[in-house]
Amino acid sequence: GDGVHIWKEPERAQIRAELDAAYFHLYGVRRDDAEYILSTFKAIHDQRPLFPGASSIAQRIVQKYAEMSFPA
Repeated sequence: GDGVHIWKEPERAQIRAELDAAYFHLYGVRRDDAEYILSTFKAIHDQRPLFPGASSIAQRIVQKYAEMSFPA
């Protein structure tokens, strides 16, 4: 191939949600605080066809946050 990577929007959105969730963990942000922070960004609460089940970007970030959490 020519080495050029073509972004697929669902793939890109998934990676961004994983990175956002990882940053919350990296900075020690608790889940309830992460949910509050996400609630302040209006555009990420719209339902998106990018994710299965038409999750919003915020819902996907919280889901990824939970998946990355260690049991208490």
